[in-house]
Amino acid sequence: MKTPNAIIICMIAFILEFKAQHYTHDLGVFVGSTSLQSDYGERGDFSSQFNNNSTSFAVAHYLHFFNRTLRWDPNNILRNHLMVKSEIHYISSAQLEHHGKWANGKSDLAERLRAMKGSLRVLNVGTNIEYFLHPLEEFVYPYSYMLFNPFVTFGVRYSFYNTGLSSELGDWQKDRTLLPKKFSTDEALHLGSSQSISLTASIGTRIKIAPKIDVVTQFGYQYFFSDNIDGLNANVAENQNKDWLMNIQFGLVYHLNFSTPLFY
Repeated sequence: MKTPNAIIICMIAFILEFKAQHYTHDLGVFVGSTSLQSDYGERGDFSSQFNNNSTSFAVAHYLHFFNRTLRWDPNNILRNHLMVKSEIHYISSAQLEHHGKWANGKSDLAERLRAMKGSLRVLNVGTNIEYFLHPLEEFVYPYSYMLFNPFVTFGVRYSFYNTGLSSELGDWQKDRTLLPKKFSTDEALHLGSSQSISLTASIGTRIKIAPKIDVVTQFGYQYFFSDNIDGLNANVAENQNKDWLMNIQFGLVYHLNFSTPLFY
């Protein structure tokens, strides 16, 4: 999967431009677990929902406005609760399998389903708005006694992804009968590299552990405007939903704009 260098360079330039305007900034790094909900597995099945997972990594830049006078918020009410988050988020080599009752049986269909193995890598580049429950001016200040600040996030991402498919029964490209019938046609397979727009939402909290360092925990949802993220899109009733994923992440955020000791 080719790295979208132009988009990354534009994001860096965007961040540096805002930094030149003396806004307040944070930088964060994250690691987590991602579970893709797709055409692999049975809809509503617990094992399908939580077993097709992989590790995710992210780096983020935060911009907040509580120390600025802005025309759209002259009373410093809304901006004291908002951050703009720019993020690069990578999902590494997810291994996708079929789960559920249709794959657990002894029929030929069950055997073909169990033998199907999908692979997926995703690079997300996006922007989010984060709304914090408590005023950021009180929380971000290095010597604040406020230790927790919950938040909600909404945003948009552009996703670059690469999918693959194999079968433990043999070379499915030479013998399509190794695949379940609904996935054996060219119209049902969308393998290789492509892109999609997606929407995100998450909830989480920041926990202050030092004057300039926060620990972040967050649970997120990402909805793709595509049903091809997993490489499968069979034209059957049970495979009509768009792909989506759940993501749990933990991270560290560093405040850039205060000249204070790193730790208490």
